[in-house]
Amino acid sequence: MEETLLASLTPLTTAIDQAVTIVDSAGTVLAWNPAAERLYGIANSTILGNNIAAFFPPATLMVQRVLNTGQPVESKYHQPRPGIHVLVTAMPIYARAAVVGVLAVERDVTHMVKLSTDLLAARDRVAELEKRLMPTPPAGEAGTDPFGLLRGRHPLLLAAIAMARLVAPTEAVTLIRGESGVGKELFARGVHLASKRSGGPFIALNCGAITTTLFESELFGYARGAFTGALPAGQPGKLAMADGGTLFLDEIGDLPMEGQVKLLRFLEDRQFYRVGGTTSVTVDVRIIAATNRPLEKLVAQGRFREDLYWRLNVICLEPPPLRERKEDIADLIQFHIHEFNIKHGRAVSQVDPSVIRVLMEYSWPGNVRELRNTVERLVVLAPDGVIGLDLLPTSLRPAVIQRAGCDEAVSTGAMAGSKPDATADLHEAVAQTTRAQIRQALEATGGNRAGAARALGISRAALYYKCRNLGVPL
Repeated sequence: MEETLLASLTPLTTAIDQAVTIVDSAGTVLAWNPAAERLYGIANSTILGNNIAAFFPPATLMVQRVLNTGQPVESKYHQPRPGIHVLVTAMPIYARAAVVGVLAVERDVTHMVKLSTDLLAARDRVAELEKRLMPTPPAGEAGTDPFGLLRGRHPLLLAAIAMARLVAPTEAVTLIRGESGVGKELFARGVHLASKRSGGPFIALNCGAITTTLFESELFGYARGAFTGALPAGQPGKLAMADGGTLFLDEIGDLPMEGQVKLLRFLEDRQFYRVGGTTSVTVDVRIIAATNRPLEKLVAQGRFREDLYWRLNVICLEPPPLRERKEDIADLIQFHIHEFNIKHGRAVSQVDPSVIRVLMEYSWPGNVRELRNTVERLVVLAPDGVIGLDLLPTSLRPAVIQRAGCDEAVSTGAMAGSKPDATADLHEAVAQTTRAQIRQALEATGGNRAGAARALGISRAALYYKCRNLGVPL
């Protein structure tokens, strides 16, 4: 009956483009979908009915860990085989309150890991060349600027950086406030690098990405044998890892109330106990927090402790949103084009002035992060080295269409004598541009539809819909 329950799930797996594995309580493979065959090069007929441990080193088997502990794993980075990198989600399957198997879904991120590795290697080579070409700085003068990655010359940005430089040499708790994507972590890293702690670690913890139950073990660590499934030797928390350096608490406004109490206790005493431990631990750590939430409003609503708010809000840095410093956009575009030319092996050297104009007029709700992602897309989709209006993402397309309707229709009418159906011409032009974008994305990803959809910034379903409507073969 249990095998029937597990086997009933297998037809669903063939429609999923991520690797899916189902094993029973003994580790016998009951389902192995086509994506898993492609990822690992193991045929369905070879692995089905056999124990999965015969094909993978037992120490790397995430499904075995879930079978042993009964605890699910969600989007965990994993390297099941040399040269293969995945994000795995594995869930226990229950029948009559007993674990009878595990369903695992793996997303292949090998290409992204390789790109990241190649980029780091390229940066190292560039840094080495710069070191050879640049003269040695005079004694007492820093060779690199801790805030060098904060690009721009707008007075609001420069004022925020100047304040950060002033704060950096101190031990003051610092709160960085600003919209998502303005560069709060870059400010935090800059403060760390400009401080006397620069030789120590910089450890980041996203308070909005962990549950209340996990926060304590993440922050303070846990002792040996603290709970079922714990590592035999225990595990140091982020505070211990940051000893002698800086702990950056991102999205502090999303920290659950119970976590706020425990963080406040540490800030007051500078001591803590590991989960399951009996000995107090003292660390030398500077705290920098960041949020895009209105903390004062959260305090008034009783969702953020007032005493913690005042403990964190000693020094406040406020990086400005990109829409308030649009003069910096052109410089940022060039900076990121250079970055992604190196990362993706492109040679983009020309940007249509109309593209700059559109990007300058856009409101950038995602700020510098959104701009950086947009530039990466443009670089990837411009293999001929030229970025034109046709490559702009859908979110910017209304501005492009409006401009095309105002400017291009006038010039077309002047040259060809006012066509009677200018709107139809415009729609066809947009359709042609969209077809070209889709073909470029499919070509750039080697025909991978999921990858092409990601590059275009749309869902896979939307990609299929557009291809059907525009006559683009998949």
